[in-house]
Amino acid sequence: MNNAQRKSTGTKSVIKLNLDDLMRPTHSWMPQAVWSEVLLGLWQGGTVDRYAPDEWMRGETGILITKQDFDSVYTMYASAEPVDWFVKELRLGFYDSHDHGISIEQQLFEVVEAAHRDWVAGKRVLIRCQAGLNRSGLVMSLVLIRAGYDPADAIALIRERRSDNALFNDSFVEYLLDADLDFWRAGLALAA
Repeated sequence: MNNAQRKSTGTKSVIKLNLDDLMRPTHSWMPQAVWSEVLLGLWQGGTVDRYAPDEWMRGETGILITKQDFDSVYTMYASAEPVDWFVKELRLGFYDSHDHGISIEQQLFEVVEAAHRDWVAGKRVLIRCQAGLNRSGLVMSLVLIRAGYDPADAIALIRERRSDNALFNDSFVEYLLDADLDFWRAGLALAA
């Protein structure tokens, strides 16, 4: 393995790799890179751990995201391995589906607001889910919308920089194209 370092964390060994070393096996629908930089300092990606959707890194070994990689990580996949010490992580695990049975818009807004704030402050931000396509694509699009992008332009940028298959969940795309721009850009209106 290139530039690999082993770090003992209790009973399991964790491999720390450089971003360039984090390449997935080739699948027709998966991006080759685990993480892709959408805009300077703003990354979208998936997980590479024992729950990864391919055989590349399953088992007792996972990738440890350290402060050298990212300052803040926003995780939309509940089973993802946690990040290392001193890396800010905010988690909102939700299904890659339009039918959650619950409304998560308020919680999603808090994630989007925090990720945008960290990115604008110059922090290296990763927004991740399992494969790095839909849930992370939804949140990334909303961060871009908050930054002033038109929803269609945000989707196109993500598909250009991350994968043509990003945001293949039609219900997420519909939600984005019909998004209340004032809500996502300015915050929640105060209840009267």
